[in-house]
Amino acid sequence: MVDTLNEYIVAIYSLHKAKYGLIVVALTSVVGISVGIFTEVILRSLGISGER
Repeated sequence: MVDTLNEYIVAIYSLHKAKYGLIVVALTSVVGISVGIFTEVILRSLGISGER
C-alpha cells in the first residue's frame, strides 16, 4: 500500500508539478491540524487548559 502511494506521488511529481505542490500543501495542513488536535486532547486530559 505504501509502495503504491509512493509510486503515485513520484508519478504526480514527474507529470504535474502544480498538482504535486497542492498535494504537499494539503498533506502538510492535515498533519499540522492533526498534531494540534492531538496536543489539545492530551493537554486537556492532563487538566491543562490553553484558555485564560
